[in-house]
Amino acid sequence: MHPLIFQFGSFKIYSYSLLVLMAFGGGLLYAWREAKRLGEDPEHALDLAVLIFFFSFIGGRLLHCLINWHDYIHDPLRVFKIWEGGLVYYGGYFMITIVCFIYLRRKHLALGRWSDILAPCAMITLFFGRIGCFLNGCCYGCAAPKWLPWKVVYPIDQMPLYLAGVAIHPTPLYESLAVGLIATGLILYRKHKKYEGELFWLMMILYPVARFFLEYLRADPRGAIATLHLSTSQFISILVFIPSLVCLILGYRRAARAEAAA
Repeated sequence: MHPLIFQFGSFKIYSYSLLVLMAFGGGLLYAWREAKRLGEDPEHALDLAVLIFFFSFIGGRLLHCLINWHDYIHDPLRVFKIWEGGLVYYGGYFMITIVCFIYLRRKHLALGRWSDILAPCAMITLFFGRIGCFLNGCCYGCAAPKWLPWKVVYPIDQMPLYLAGVAIHPTPLYESLAVGLIATGLILYRKHKKYEGELFWLMMILYPVARFFLEYLRADPRGAIATLHLSTSQFISILVFIPSLVCLILGYRRAARAEAAA
């Protein structure tokens, strides 16, 4: 854990905040270059980046606070202490999906094409974001087996009693690796896609699958659907995966019909 990267007097730079800035910088750089490659106005990438930056925090924080309302009910001001951790990716994602959809419609931009531009960006930003989670000490994993060479031990005062001094899985790094692979795969495949919007639906399938299984290795409090024995994120992953798979298949069928007609 290195929650504080730099301090000079009262001036502090937190690792989580720094990695979040790197995340959005990396996503913006990719979107800008990809928009230019596709002949789109890259200024829209900048506009979308500003919207995504603010609304991802709002959505992510809202869902986290709703899931963990009991942690904030007696100290509402903690809602604004994002450097302590507490952003649910799905909350931010759903919020910015709505915001981006509205923006693209109002600007009369190609929805499928821009969705494909932004899909790898979502994974790029999460790649850096999860490294920030690891440095911050949030989203920690469950107890790791003794033979695991990369298990980690967090400071005792940062962990719940049953995990104090226990070697655990570095789950934020697992997710960072997973989304890094997804982003790489999408970028390599982008020139071979069958239709506009395919990269978006692939991302909407691949990430929920990775997130669903990684949740089994997490131990931080993040809400649960007790009757289904699933975490909140696992339940949301299922809800995202099923319609996304249907949309991906329908897209392939439409592309095949269009090719046959041509």
